[in-house]
Amino acid sequence: MVLRIAMAGSFQSRLRLILGFAFAAAGGASLPGGAQATPNMRQAAIVLAATTVAEVADETQSPKVPAAEGAPGEATAPSSATDEDIAAPSEAETAETAPAKRRRLDLDCLPKDLLEKLRAAHGPSVTAKECAPGCLPAPSGLDQTQLDDLYGRYGVVWCRSCTQIEGHLSLKDVRSIENAGNLELCSTPPRQMPRPGSTNGNVVKSFSRIRELYRASPTVPEDENAIAVIIGNTAYENLPEARTARNDAGAMYFFLTEHMGVRQDQVIDLRNASRADLERVFGPVPESDGELKRLVQARPDAKVFVYFSGHGAVNAAQDETYLLPVDAEPYREERRGYPLSTLYANLAGMGADQVVVMLESSFGRDHGNYILPPNIPETKRSALPEKAKAPLTVLVAADRGQRSLMDPEYDVGLFTRYLIEGLAGDADLAPVGNGDGNVDSAELYAYTAAMVRLGARKTFGLLQSPRLSGAGTAVLKAPKASSKDAQQG
Repeated sequence: MVLRIAMAGSFQSRLRLILGFAFAAAGGASLPGGAQATPNMRQAAIVLAATTVAEVADETQSPKVPAAEGAPGEATAPSSATDEDIAAPSEAETAETAPAKRRRLDLDCLPKDLLEKLRAAHGPSVTAKECAPGCLPAPSGLDQTQLDDLYGRYGVVWCRSCTQIEGHLSLKDVRSIENAGNLELCSTPPRQMPRPGSTNGNVVKSFSRIRELYRASPTVPEDENAIAVIIGNTAYENLPEARTARNDAGAMYFFLTEHMGVRQDQVIDLRNASRADLERVFGPVPESDGELKRLVQARPDAKVFVYFSGHGAVNAAQDETYLLPVDAEPYREERRGYPLSTLYANLAGMGADQVVVMLESSFGRDHGNYILPPNIPETKRSALPEKAKAPLTVLVAADRGQRSLMDPEYDVGLFTRYLIEGLAGDADLAPVGNGDGNVDSAELYAYTAAMVRLGARKTFGLLQSPRLSGAGTAVLKAPKASSKDAQQG
């Protein structure tokens, strides 16, 4: 049985979508595609109909108040709180200055590799349990021999029993339906699917919506030593658009300047950067100076954030990876791309106390608008530094040619959405974080990677695995600490 569901955009369209699903299932009517509702679906429908009507009433009639920190996607309205939080809040509770109520994440386990990363950083205090491997629905058109080959080579576990849907619900909506009906949904991709966001002309919403993810969390005081470089490359001259890059860069700009203590006059903000722009900022060759290094040298305790959203690439020999400027030429990365080896060497040699690099990009050979499910890595060369080196902490959205995906709820990259959510404080919540008020690189990586993997699997039926490189466990957000305490391990 397959249910066909269109991608949800605005809150109103999500309401229509879920209520349509709910009432069709509750009434026992035939669902799209001739499918019949199961008893579990009818149970889910009753719960969803009630909760969704309550949500839209709150959304359209009541002023928004900051919600408590907690489960992913629950940072804006009281309607997404737990049952014990549904009572009307007092004036004190709704005040902007009221402290956020800390809760556990809506995660009860972590994949084995992420759990090992956390335990290496935090030792026996880690309380998370190990998850069984998550399953993917088999892409349409693959026979059993092909499925067995992907399992044998990449360990992809195929779902045997789930309610299949065709379309892309947000992770929040998927989990609402699953929890209400005690069932499992899986989005079944076609044999070749359009890259989410690449063919929809209305994917770019106001990036100011990203404030919902962090406005209720404690902020970092303004830091005169904090510097940021934010690059959003959307309009490529000879390549397809990177359709979420404008939103990604705008969201990160707001987050760093409003929440992470970076002054606006200490942000190098590049939109649609050419190769000349990248060389000017970072230096043209290894061990060369650029604008960023000169800023760092004026601040002995500098903490640097470097964020890039746009296309990346690996060359034909697979011995170098690149950030692609907007004047890049297809399959001629050596001529117009900016080598990541140069970027890492120059960032490491600037003399900064800490450098955090965040790359919302894919590093393969193909930049087209289609993905081949289940979105496995296709190349051998990693976009991470060959060896972890201080003071660099590098996080990449996907590696070795795997495509990065978008979050349908905020129209930014999945990776960017959960980076911001994690740095805002969610990564410090149990069972991922240790609750000490800081966010370190192990916590941020475990949280971001866990949520990106879950979102890619539940929303699209695909894989996406962020990666981390770091010489130690760096404290990335410490609201009560001085800049000199920003590195540990």
